[in-house]
Amino acid sequence: MKLPPSGNYAKFEEIKLRDGIASAWISREMDDAPWDKFLQQSPLGQFQQSAIWARVKEVEGWKPVRVVVTIDEEMVGGFQLLWRSSRPGRMGYVAKGPVVAPAHPGLADFATGLLTRLARSEKLRALIVQPPDLCGQMAAELATGGFDLETLEGVNDATWVVGLGDGFEAVERRMNGETRRKARRAAERGITIREGGRDDIQTFFDLMLSTCRRQEVSPSPPDVRSFFALWDAARLSGAARLTFAEWEGKPLAGQIDICFGQTVTQWKKGWSSSEAKRFPNDLLTHQALQWATANGFQFFDFAAFDRSMAIRMLNGEPLTPEQEKSRYIFLARMGGTPRLLPEAQIYLPNSVIRMAYRTLFRNKIRKAKAKSRTLGQLSGSSERNPPPAN
Repeated sequence: MKLPPSGNYAKFEEIKLRDGIASAWISREMDDAPWDKFLQQSPLGQFQQSAIWARVKEVEGWKPVRVVVTIDEEMVGGFQLLWRSSRPGRMGYVAKGPVVAPAHPGLADFATGLLTRLARSEKLRALIVQPPDLCGQMAAELATGGFDLETLEGVNDATWVVGLGDGFEAVERRMNGETRRKARRAAERGITIREGGRDDIQTFFDLMLSTCRRQEVSPSPPDVRSFFALWDAARLSGAARLTFAEWEGKPLAGQIDICFGQTVTQWKKGWSSSEAKRFPNDLLTHQALQWATANGFQFFDFAAFDRSMAIRMLNGEPLTPEQEKSRYIFLARMGGTPRLLPEAQIYLPNSVIRMAYRTLFRNKIRKAKAKSRTLGQLSGSSERNPPPAN
């Protein structure tokens, strides 16, 4: 993809790679359609790197700095860094990035250097980076580029993915038999599925808050304005889909899915906890998988799973009695496979703070690294949808 001439981009840095001159361009604009298009076409691109997502996070005070890398004017990679001020200072976060084309040797190393230089030039106190889900090389590049394993924020490190490429009949066959029966019974017991619009966002938010109260967790995002921001940013591309499971016109459960590239991601869901014997959640999820398959998407990502459960399942080990009762069992019954995600890493530009961090969390970092090496082989040999792109 060609980088269009634009006053929004300024030259940031340049380096000679084996296959040409790589130029890094920087932009602080909220909107960036060419970058979003590049992400949509890349097997590593995810919505968290998009300008659409920057609009959502703007509500929480985050501001974007976007770096695009070109070789011979062809866009080959980059990343979106979001930052905001906090009591300790400016904090930066790169979610599911950098995105780099694996066909260009040295590009991942260049991107890592850009991250650290940008962290310093932007006067960040800390920069947290979690590579794309299917990126095998960035974690190693970050580790050799001055990053340490992040031990504080609790970034999501596992998910559950259903492959849709074989058609919905195959998807349904891989579901747990009880799940299929519950979906049928839900329809028989009067549950209907309705697509919602912008006017329904507050209704959905109330359902999500109800779920958070039962699970005794804080709502994320905590402000309904983030949901309106997503809807408005995704309106033209149709990237957001809101659906409800209703009984006699009353919304019982709802979910917001983000459609980006080849993947539909279940971003947020909520349930009133009423009419459980009508199985509204089973039909809602069943219909979402059916819709995603019918509309040509290749994967459905539930955006959450328990890492310890994922490890046991990938090892072919039975789940513990406690794990069998976990709320994540609902996802496992939908068919699909668990996926271990790259762990987040942190860069601290200040050398004194960096050494203090390494000293304070030395044992935790050492154990995490040992665990990562052990899991690396497991993650690499597990079934991936699609296979790693690099």
